[in-house]
Amino acid sequence: MLGRSNIIAVFLSLVMVLFAAGDSARASSTAGFPGSGALSALLAKASDTMRQAKIDVPKEVSERDVLMLALNVYYEARGEGVSGKAAVAHVTLNRLKDDRWPKTLSEVILQPGQFSWTRQPPKIEDSEALKASIMVATKALNGTLRDRTGGALYFHAARLGEPDWTQRLTRIAQIGSHTFYSD
Repeated sequence: MLGRSNIIAVFLSLVMVLFAAGDSARASSTAGFPGSGALSALLAKASDTMRQAKIDVPKEVSERDVLMLALNVYYEARGEGVSGKAAVAHVTLNRLKDDRWPKTLSEVILQPGQFSWTRQPPKIEDSEALKASIMVATKALNGTLRDRTGGALYFHAARLGEPDWTQRLTRIAQIGSHTFYSD
């Protein structure tokens, strides 16, 4: 028969195992990203920019989701105006709603082969574009931006013409310098 101290030790061990399992599940959301330190540095830079710009995150939206979406918008559409940035944000959010993509925003963004910046992200050099990306991400996540992509799930730079992978898709719109598609 186990004594009281042994029962407590077994209980604490079990709790530690459960916490460790949770940590590995959270870590998997960055799987495929070139170094979790790189992602942490990008998130820290975006967080600093958000605080300096005094952008408030609504209570119903997580700060990490805002920052992840903002980084995706920044790297995929930093040279675009608000409508181009918003279109990229909506494609990302449309994927989150679709059962064919992962269930969290981070997993959608970091899914291998989906967004080019996740392969080798360059440094953030345009703080104004980052600030605009954070503002767009915040508004897209809280539902105050209209989806002008018509529910698009895919896009590419318009300068690429019509890549082979778009042949099975329906072209929906060109917004800024990107072409948007659905299936």
